[in-house]
Amino acid sequence: MGYYLILDIGGTKTTTVLFDEKGDPVTGFNVAASRTYEGEDAVFENTVTEAYKTIKEAGISVADIAAIGVAAPGPLDYRTGLIIDVPMMGWKNFPLGQRLRDEFHVPVYVENDGNLGALAESNVGVAKGKEVVLYQTISTGCGGGIAYNGKILHGHSGFSGEFGHVSINFAGPKCGCGGNGCFELYASGTALNKRMIRDIENGIRSQAFDAIGYDPQRVSGKILTDAAEKGDSYAIGMLRQEGMYIGAGLSNLINIFDPDVIVLAGGIAKAHKWFFEDMMCEIQRRACFEYSKDRILISELNDKVVAYGAYVMAKKAISGEEF
Repeated sequence: MGYYLILDIGGTKTTTVLFDEKGDPVTGFNVAASRTYEGEDAVFENTVTEAYKTIKEAGISVADIAAIGVAAPGPLDYRTGLIIDVPMMGWKNFPLGQRLRDEFHVPVYVENDGNLGALAESNVGVAKGKEVVLYQTISTGCGGGIAYNGKILHGHSGFSGEFGHVSINFAGPKCGCGGNGCFELYASGTALNKRMIRDIENGIRSQAFDAIGYDPQRVSGKILTDAAEKGDSYAIGMLRQEGMYIGAGLSNLINIFDPDVIVLAGGIAKAHKWFFEDMMCEIQRRACFEYSKDRILISELNDKVVAYGAYVMAKKAISGEEF
């Protein structure tokens, strides 16, 4: 019986976990800082250190590992595991897949985290069995992925699913991708935090800000949801506005794909009770056809979805299946 070592390498944290052949985790989902900005070798060494800790926790040896599945930011070449350019990680043309193969001497498969979210949801998540599945995470950024019949739709160059860079305002602010008014600049947690910082500086009063002593460095989506639960009008209004932005972005995806379902994940998605109806109103206003609310699902795997996707990828690859 082989085990699958899963590495989810993010901009702020790295999660490691070991799955068994049946797809059940046999260790905790262990989280450590990614040591971002210390350079590519520091991030890599940190990942390897955390991997060995998880192997030790399981009481197995490297020889017991059938494959390693890795989730990483893109753009990347999923065929080779080459990280093309991720400034926040200090990675540029970094051969992550090959470095891990040299370290562990087992098969290694590397994929974009958004794609793995789509793969997980369409195989073991809330969208299991659906034909066309779009995955949209709304957290620090707005990543995405497309699954068709349970497989990742990579596109010609392997870069499909960059939903965060669909423009919802051509006259909007400049984005790092080169475009203007990208979805990510409005709907992401980063964008939401910037709006809260602006409002603190402009003297806006709210129970959300009371909780952090009006310290701009401590803003987060959680302070809004906590304040919304207490009936704070500012927090509720901000989350409803968030729903409008999310709906604007999703309506573009609906018009292009007419997907069976869209699965929302990420920290902001956890606040869906506050924004869902406003999101649907914006979708119905912008979409070219009726799109029912039961076709937008909230991930149940959520924080663990990418790790599950990396397991599905590694398991399929070892079995000779396309992923």
